[in-house]
Amino acid sequence: MREIHYYVATSINGYIDSHRTNTDLFIAEGDHATAYAKGLLQYSDVLMGKNTYECGFQFGLVPGKKAYPWMDHYLVSDSLEKNHYGEEIHILRTREILDTLQELRAKNDTKHIYLCGGGKLAGFLWEKNEIDRIFLKVNPMVIACGVPLFESIQSDQRLELVYCKEYESKVLLLEYQKM
Repeated sequence: MREIHYYVATSINGYIDSHRTNTDLFIAEGDHATAYAKGLLQYSDVLMGKNTYECGFQFGLVPGKKAYPWMDHYLVSDSLEKNHYGEEIHILRTREILDTLQELRAKNDTKHIYLCGGGKLAGFLWEKNEIDRIFLKVNPMVIACGVPLFESIQSDQRLELVYCKEYESKVLLLEYQKM
C-alpha cells in the first residue's frame, strides 16, 4: 500500500511558516534544494491545504496550475468552490479527505503520496493516523511565531529516525517513520 509522506521545511523550533509570511528565512538554494527536487520524483500525488497552495503564487505559481506538473493535486478547502482552480486542481472538503486518501493508497502505483502542508492539514492527518513518514528539512533559524508542523494535535507517538543528513547548506534532513 502506498504511504503518505509529510515532507516539509521547518525552523529548529518547529515552524513551517512565519505569521509574518517571511518565507525567505528558509534557505531556498543549495545542495539540499537539489536533493529535495530529486526526492519529489518519488511521488505521483500531492495533498495540501489552501494556504500552502496559494503561498506558491508569490513564487510564480499560476492559479489553477499544478505546483508539481507530474503529480495529481488535491487541495483541501471547505471554503473554495469545487471548480475554483479549474480541472487540474482537485478541491476536497475536510469530510472527503479520509475516503480520498484510502482511494489514493489503494491505487496500483509504486509512487507515494506527498503531504506538502500545511500545519492544520498535517495535524488533522496525524490525529487520524494517516502519516507514515516525516521528512523534515531543518533550517538553521528560529521563527518567533508562525504555523507549527502539526496544528492542534492531541496524540503522542514515538518515531524511529531512519535517516539523517547534513547538507553543505547547513540544512539537516531528518527522516522518521512510525515504530
